[in-house]
Amino acid sequence: MEKELIIIDEKQYELKYNEKTIETVEALTGKAFMDVIVNNKGMLSLSMLRQYFANALYAVDGGRVSSQQGSNVFTKVLNVNGYVYVNMLVINTIERDCPFFFLGA
Repeated sequence: MEKELIIIDEKQYELKYNEKTIETVEALTGKAFMDVIVNNKGMLSLSMLRQYFANALYAVDGGRVSSQQGSNVFTKVLNVNGYVYVNMLVINTIERDCPFFFLGA
């Protein structure tokens, strides 16, 4: 999967995940990523989706954005593209960046 650019207010963003990002969101939500994926058939709750999006958002020309700015971008992307699009974007990007979660599945 190639990186998908997120364009909001004429700015380009992308999601990037690594073990540290996943651990951060797991600590914030109190839920293990794989537990949520298995038990919810790959559909994250809205609050969990916001955390996974906001904590992994990077400006293409400027590096990681704050989680508050990421949350604001999340709201805009959600309202323009819808829940299913954002959920699949997050899951597919985690699968691309952290394939170890899906090995042997």
